[in-house]
Amino acid sequence: MRPTLIVLFIVFNLIAIFNSVLSGFTIDYFSLKVIIAAFTLVLSILFLLIRTTYLSSYLSILSIIVACLHIAIIIQSAYNYLY
Repeated sequence: MRPTLIVLFIVFNLIAIFNSVLSGFTIDYFSLKVIIAAFTLVLSILFLLIRTTYLSSYLSILSIIVACLHIAIIIQSAYNYLY
């Protein structure tokens, strides 16, 4: 169950990242992007601390990296919009 949930979070974040890059770093759906990125980051850290299997640990690390990349893109989009 955990690996499936983590893979689902990775897919959601990748879709949001590709959507942000293709649409030109706008702040469309800003709150949804922030919620997805923050929820993924928190749950991935939680799953990493639980350490059930190696697969879950590796997927959690990958999910944390993707979520941090998504957060960086959100910050860049907000900066470009404001300034």
